[in-house]
Amino acid sequence: MKKIILIVLMVIIAIVGISGCTEEIPKNKTYSADGITFQYPGNWTELNKTKYTLLDLGNSSKGIFVLGNQQNRLTFGKVTPGKGQALNTLSKWAQLTKTRLSSKGGQFLSEKNLTIAGTSAHQIRFMSPDGGYYTGMVFIKNNTGYIMVYASIYNETGTLDNILNSFQMS
Repeated sequence: MKKIILIVLMVIIAIVGISGCTEEIPKNKTYSADGITFQYPGNWTELNKTKYTLLDLGNSSKGIFVLGNQQNRLTFGKVTPGKGQALNTLSKWAQLTKTRLSSKGGQFLSEKNLTIAGTSAHQIRFMSPDGGYYTGMVFIKNNTGYIMVYASIYNETGTLDNILNSFQMS
């Protein structure tokens, strides 16, 4: 009888000990500022906008936010045409983005049209010379151009897809 009690006690201690070693997956967080709302991974934090630059498209861009962790990062910015410039059509802007990425040594992976916040957008995926994966999206909403870049050390888009599915802009 004492052996059974001892065995049961050891099993209970083992279960309690093991359950304390599990790591909870953080729930999603909500970004809500500047008329933009979306869900992003709970283990991401807001990063310093001045440390991360947006893709240079030859015009003025202003970073709105940078979120991420050591493996993934999402940057989002507003693009303003310079003096004497105009915001191109989405197809021309997408081609310019593709050309700029190629000129920086990126290996083209794919491209597609999609909808972001109810607006037509274009997505281009590249692998950089350093082995990182970049997904750039451009779109024009209310006569303002926007660029979003998802960077990851992994060749995955599930995190980005979840963000885009919840992304709303006013």
